[in-house]
Amino acid sequence: MVRSVLKGSFPGVLSRSLGKLLLAGILLIFTQALQAKSQPLIEEYIAQWKSFYPSSAFGEGDKTAAWRFEDFSTQRVSDWLSFNHKTEENLSATPANAPLNDRVDAQVLLRQVRLELELWEQDKPLTQQPQWYAGKISEALTYVLVSEKLSPAEKYKAVTTRLAGVEALCHLGIDNLKNGNPDRTRGALKSLQRTIDFYENKLLAQTDPWTEAGDADALQKAVNQATLSMRKLADHINDKVLPVTTVPDKFGAAVYTRKLAIFSDNSVTPETLPVIALQEIDRVRGLMLELASAWWDEEDRAKDKPRGQALLDAALAAMENDREDKRQDFLRVFREETAASVEFVVKQDFATVPSNRSVIVDLLPPHSPLARIGGVFPPGPFDPDAKTLLYLPSIPDEAPEDEKDGFYRSFNNHFNRMIIAHEIFPGHAMQFIVGLLHASEVRALFANPYYTEGWASFSEILMLEAGWGNGNKLTRLAHLRKRLENATRAYISVMVHTQGWSRQKVIEFASTRGLLPAQFANNLWDRVSGLYMSLQLTSYFVGFHVFEALWQEEKQRLGDGFVQRDFVDSVLETGSVPMSALREIIQQ
Repeated sequence: MVRSVLKGSFPGVLSRSLGKLLLAGILLIFTQALQAKSQPLIEEYIAQWKSFYPSSAFGEGDKTAAWRFEDFSTQRVSDWLSFNHKTEENLSATPANAPLNDRVDAQVLLRQVRLELELWEQDKPLTQQPQWYAGKISEALTYVLVSEKLSPAEKYKAVTTRLAGVEALCHLGIDNLKNGNPDRTRGALKSLQRTIDFYENKLLAQTDPWTEAGDADALQKAVNQATLSMRKLADHINDKVLPVTTVPDKFGAAVYTRKLAIFSDNSVTPETLPVIALQEIDRVRGLMLELASAWWDEEDRAKDKPRGQALLDAALAAMENDREDKRQDFLRVFREETAASVEFVVKQDFATVPSNRSVIVDLLPPHSPLARIGGVFPPGPFDPDAKTLLYLPSIPDEAPEDEKDGFYRSFNNHFNRMIIAHEIFPGHAMQFIVGLLHASEVRALFANPYYTEGWASFSEILMLEAGWGNGNKLTRLAHLRKRLENATRAYISVMVHTQGWSRQKVIEFASTRGLLPAQFANNLWDRVSGLYMSLQLTSYFVGFHVFEALWQEEKQRLGDGFVQRDFVDSVLETGSVPMSALREIIQQ
């Protein structure tokens, strides 16, 4: 039977003989001694991380972090780097015979430490990443404005404090920013302008309900000062940085290899990944064509059945035409389908469903850098009872009609049904909520994307096989298209950074070989050329196939004893760990 592993457990404690009992006692003491070394180290790192990244800590549920903002001064960053180097040294000394869960927790933290060192020592955000500043600034108030945990007085305090922090960050950028990537720098300027527009035209309206808790004039002054500083930063970027930008938009093979090794825990390489991704692309295209043929036959059409790509195009067009085309209708359908997905998982009983099932569905504000992508924000370890936030992708009402049409075709009802399975239950929201109940804090904070995105992608299949979508062939086609997209993105990630693919080459391959809709194909270059997103894009494809293989392994290993509920519970209760560790835990 697949089972979860209890932290610190040792099976010899209940031995019947005195000798065995004595041995168990000795081993238990030894186990506790090993834990005593690793757990304080992890606790200290989390405490320091919360202090260094208060915005992230607030997003993870630490209410007190709301009225603090990041300090990225030279001395503060230097101290943070020294602390990470020391932590890396200590973690590298984790004994090989330490308890399994302690070894895994150390591995999780070691990956996080190495990502931090890579960011601050290699990527140099303070001096070479205008888009990094723009991102921090655009998200400075997001969680505060939507928080249900803060009183009006607390929101007033948080906003005014964070506006002062934004002002300080802008001055830091003016003093330190010297270089950047041309495209990403231009994107940073656009992001800053959207945030400025939001501050000037919409922010105060959102604060009206609770400005009585503070001085409205003082708040207006803080907004004006922050906006002025943002304009000065934008001018600095435009006048002093953009003309001299030399940072390439491609890592090169050596750097990409190093980054992928850190990001993936050495689970894939630039040599193996494109081979298996290309095989998946060809295989899934074949499955899509078979499904399109079955869909055509089911419809019993009078006209002759097309062949090949024409047949697939007809099925994809039918899928895309089943859509909403207005923001409020788009939001309404998503809310209805989200509630339906939670009820579906409960009714099917193929996993132990947590009691915390509250999901708030809303649109991201246009100024957010994630506005065209969206995302889910489940409860964090510092507030595990919080509601899950599902922020949908959005497009401004003033966008050109062809862009809006492409957006809503891409986010059609069938595709959205798979997004909900991926993001809510049994995908991200459920995996994080269950992980908070059973796994360690470090796994919740520093999630492994191959676990998180892999599980969410695999959960789509579980939902379809359980009857989600009522067997609709176009919904199944949407799932296959997502699988094709995942393989395409992984392949392109490698090819851009190791083979020098251009924007045009990316769009061409994504549209023709990957069959991505225009909305996704055009946005892919911006994601794949980003410092973090390009690596993150590999996790959906790789993680999915690891889970698929593990699923089959367990069915074969356990035979008639295999129970889907036990498998799902074991996977989710383990929490976010490297995939090799997950296999070791559930198969021990």
